[in-house]
Amino acid sequence: MTAENRYQALPTDLRTVPAVARLLRRLGLGTLGHADVVSHIGRNDNWAGTTSTGAAVFVKRLGGPPEDVRRRLAAVLAYEDLRAQAAGTALSGPRCLGWSEEDHLVVFELLPSSRTGAELADDDAFEPGHAHRTGEILGALHALDPSGAVPLDTARPPLPPLDHFTALPLERYRTASFAELELWRLLQQDEELTRAVRRLRAEESRAPAGPVHGDFRLDQLLLDRQTLHLMDWEELRRGDAARDIGAYTGEWIHRAVRKLPGGAKDDVPARGARELARLRPLIEQFRNGYRSVGRTLDRGLLLRSAAFAGWHLIDRVMAGAAQRPALTPVERAALGIARTVLITPEAVTTTLGLED
Repeated sequence: MTAENRYQALPTDLRTVPAVARLLRRLGLGTLGHADVVSHIGRNDNWAGTTSTGAAVFVKRLGGPPEDVRRRLAAVLAYEDLRAQAAGTALSGPRCLGWSEEDHLVVFELLPSSRTGAELADDDAFEPGHAHRTGEILGALHALDPSGAVPLDTARPPLPPLDHFTALPLERYRTASFAELELWRLLQQDEELTRAVRRLRAEESRAPAGPVHGDFRLDQLLLDRQTLHLMDWEELRRGDAARDIGAYTGEWIHRAVRKLPGGAKDDVPARGARELARLRPLIEQFRNGYRSVGRTLDRGLLLRSAAFAGWHLIDRVMAGAAQRPALTPVERAALGIARTVLITPEAVTTTLGLED
């Protein structure tokens, strides 16, 4: 939701989406000029800019199959119900200014001077204080609504897709890139990894359930002046806190792995270890922030979090593979690391900084 950043995309022409203008007028926010908006990379059409009344807005149109769009919009609106419980906690985000269920549109306030957590990390500007605050934010979220008063989605999360470890659905196979097919071939042939993923899903189903973000990445964090926000609530549900903790941890493993390509081949393990050691304080401070709001990190939660960090790494490799004809050497290295983390999470919780 930043006005200017490196993750921009070409916006869909607003003249082809008249529902945006209708909704903004209904909300009393004026109109957006066709040539004065920017868009940000993501799965949804979106427009960011200043309206004719001077309102800074971020408009999102949820896309995809109708049933999935309805589910995700319901999650966004459910978060608005949770916000009342979040008053006085670390949890905050851009205000929702209105929505249209019929047109699958949601309008948020735009924070023009903000930067995402991913941008900060790209510039090595994501500091231990940001990590601590992120822990506080997710800890506050996970503690909300203990009575279950807010109707959140309780369906089993779709990822990891257990059936895909046996065979890909025909349509998924038909539309996959060669790199994706190569990735799934490797996963399906790895019986030990498949057992670990199935074990994780079984443990998750038995874990305590509370509000979870469900799709955490560093680009879901937004730093506006000195305030860190969490946004994008389309996958909000009632589930296992380990998903969010693992996703945060997995983001830093992924960034460490991305540092591997340069240098001599036999230096790769050493460079990877050095990079993980450099990033470890960002996980330690996250853990401290999470605990500071009264959340407990018991052994089971730590092990599931580590395992979910391994899955998050695989998921990031999948996202990259969708754009390529073959897996790169660093993606193969990432799969090896993810495999180790998923199969033996008890061996890496200390290395990753999830515990001392």
